[in-house]
Formats: sequence, C-alpha cells, structure tokens
Amino acid sequence: MIVGEQVLAALYKHLKDHYDITSDEIPYRLDTFFGTLEETFGVKGAGTLSRAIAKHVYLRFNLEFVDKENYKLQNYLEDAKKELSRISTVS
Repeated sequence: MIVGEQVLAALYKHLKDHYDITSDEIPYRLDTFFGTLEETFGVKGAGTLSRAIAKHVYLRFNLEFVDKENYKLQNYLEDAKKELSRISTVS
C-alpha cells in the first residue's frame, strides 16, 4: 500500500466532501484527484505518489515503467493507455 489506510480514508473523505468524487470516479476525474494530492501532500509529495501509483498500474498491465521528469499521473496513465492500445493492435 502506498499510503496507510487512515490517510487513504481521509483522502477519499476529502474528495467526497469537497468535490463529490467517490473512489470509483477517480479514474474519470484525474485532474481533480491530482490537485487534491498536491493540496494534501505538496507538489513533491504528489509527484512521489503519482510515480508510485503509475508504477503500480504499469506493473499490473506488465508494462515497463520509465520515470520521466515533469510527468504527472495523467501523463503516465496516458502513456500506459497508448502502449496498451499499441500492444493490442500488434497482437
């Protein structure tokens, strides 16, 4: 787990209370989610969490993760989506 259960619960509560976002809706509201990470953990902390989340996603889909300067969570996930699309067309 990237953060503890209490931190995760507090983050979900903040998203629900302030942005009306449930945990299931996070993939569809990444800009708001990332903004909340920055508000909560600062820019550096949000960057660290974004890389950790991206690494987890890449591992889950058996993709190679490459850390890129100035990338945010959205950038990593967009690259993963493109790579998965490319792989499915090749297969």
